Amino acid sequence: MRAFRLSARSVLVRSLGDWDPAALAEAVHRAAWPELEEAVAAYESVALYFRTAAPGPAEVLARLAGLEAGPARIGRVWEVPVCYQLGPDLGEAAARLGLSAEDVVRLHAGREYRCHAVGFSPGFPYLGYLPEELCGLPRLASPRPRVPAGSVGITGRQTCVYPSDTPGGWWLIGRTPLTVASLREGRFPIRPGDRVQFRPIGQGDFDRMLGRPLWDEST
Repeated sequence: MRAFRLSARSVLVRSLGDWDPAALAEAVHRAAWPELEEAVAAYESVALYFRTAAPGPAEVLARLAGLEAGPARIGRVWEVPVCYQLGPDLGEAAARLGLSAEDVVRLHAGREYRCHAVGFSPGFPYLGYLPEELCGLPRLASPRPRVPAGSVGITGRQTCVYPSDTPGGWWLIGRTPLTVASLREGRFPIRPGDRVQFRPIGQGDFDRMLGRPLWDEST
């Protein structure tokens, strides 16, 4: 492993060896370091945030060396309904990929995705990886100033669900009627290590389910 100071109160750990980032973050939480505020997993790293001045990288590595893997948290599977008719970029994305819109929907909804990281905005899940046929779209040349909450996007090898109205540069191929995160309630259910399965729905189901919280819908 390698550790680097991010700030006075944070350290980034990389080159994790046999550790899965989500499993390492869980092990750090189980260790209950008294000054630790949060361990945040990403694709290939774990960021450690402390309430007080962070230990030096060498001390952090020494503590990590003493951790036992233990049983990793079993990620939850979230089913996210998506009305692909409401994706403003579906047609153009399909054309750029040399596919029909129906093929994009079939491929996108035909795979279960792992949440590798949460960031950019509160509750924004980075999900991967897309089927090979859907990979390769760059981000939009001009990001939208406002992407509606619930929009489902793709870019590169990744897909996502926008949890709130924010700017964004991903290709929008659909929209879920569900609320997937709530800053007001402190609800951010999709966590690294969880999995997401998209399910196509029509406009009628979208209207009927609009505003329902993800955490009440999924099992």
